[in-house]
Amino acid sequence: MSNPAAKYTDEFRCETADYIISTGRPITECCAELGLNSKTVNKWVQNRRRELAGGPDPKAEDRELREAKRRMRELEMENAFLKKSRGLLRQKPGVAACYRMMLAEKAEFPVKMMARVLGVSRSGFYSWLSNGCPREDWSAEREAVRRVWLESDRRFGFRFVKCFLPGEFSGLTLYRVRKLMRELGIRGCTPNDRKRTTIPDPKARPRPDLVRRDFTSPVPTCKLVGDITYLRTGEGWLYLSTVIDLNTRMVVGWSLSERMTADIVVSALASAKSRGYVAGNAIFHADRGAQYTSRLLAEWARDNDVRLSCSRAGNCHDNAVAESFLATLKNEMYYRRSFPTRDSAKHAVVEFIEAYYNRRRPRSTIGYKVPAEAMAAFFERTEPKLEAMPMAA
Repeated sequence: MSNPAAKYTDEFRCETADYIISTGRPITECCAELGLNSKTVNKWVQNRRRELAGGPDPKAEDRELREAKRRMRELEMENAFLKKSRGLLRQKPGVAACYRMMLAEKAEFPVKMMARVLGVSRSGFYSWLSNGCPREDWSAEREAVRRVWLESDRRFGFRFVKCFLPGEFSGLTLYRVRKLMRELGIRGCTPNDRKRTTIPDPKARPRPDLVRRDFTSPVPTCKLVGDITYLRTGEGWLYLSTVIDLNTRMVVGWSLSERMTADIVVSALASAKSRGYVAGNAIFHADRGAQYTSRLLAEWARDNDVRLSCSRAGNCHDNAVAESFLATLKNEMYYRRSFPTRDSAKHAVVEFIEAYYNRRRPRSTIGYKVPAEAMAAFFERTEPKLEAMPMAA
């Protein structure tokens, strides 16, 4: 759900439009993943295409073609199941016989479709399944686990796989999911070592540590952390600056640049501020890199009512949340791909942050919720209260 009061920076508009143009997918579909308003983004894409003057324009009939292909696949699946069930249907089988066939074929065909073809109810099948039907193996469960793992682009470990299992497999325990993944020979991404990018300015004035490793916040938008990382491409280095909300763990601001200067930090914070994700008197915590102790950032923070906080020298754990996110980005996306151009890396970062991390990847620290949903719930709770408050005279 997008924030209705959000204002977006030119960089955010440009990067979002470039990402949508590069994917060739419908704008509405991309906006649903990114949590943005499709009408607004459509204008960004049109303006960006005019700027590119001759960039590829997706065909208008692509959506109808995909829908026709999807329906064709469904019909082919129904025909394949009808061929398998033809002998059973000729015998006018009882309900139990239909359920036994559904159990045997549920790894290959959807339960909803089989129930419709056989003329039985799904709820009756699941009730029969839970009341001691014969179980010969765990093939259906293995297939469900493997499907969730593949849909995560081979990123999820057993805890996240369990969160996204379909309803009929929601009763599987963590132990069972982990065992099935071992049997399948699959696993989630594991952390790699991270190189140092924090280069302090010896002349900078020291700032206090206002967080002191307390990475909790009673409400969103009040306590934020940030960090910078590098991405190697075939055209040279690309630097990413992030701003993360400690309450929801959502990446509320980010910026990409070919140079690692203070401008990239200010741009990321300005993006978060324009979208309504930085409250008045909020704390922004980072390491002691020269970009975070710069005069430019100090002036921006003063003008926007933001308190700056810095970790102690040589203590990476003082900024653990920001560093953890960058490690996740590297392990689950960057190390698994190569980027011939800076644009290809930019598109991958936009997709990872906005479509995957913020809107699909659950966080254990917020009860295995998705960050964007937690942030949207906060705005839904607070906006009616703000509208009900009397206006100052």
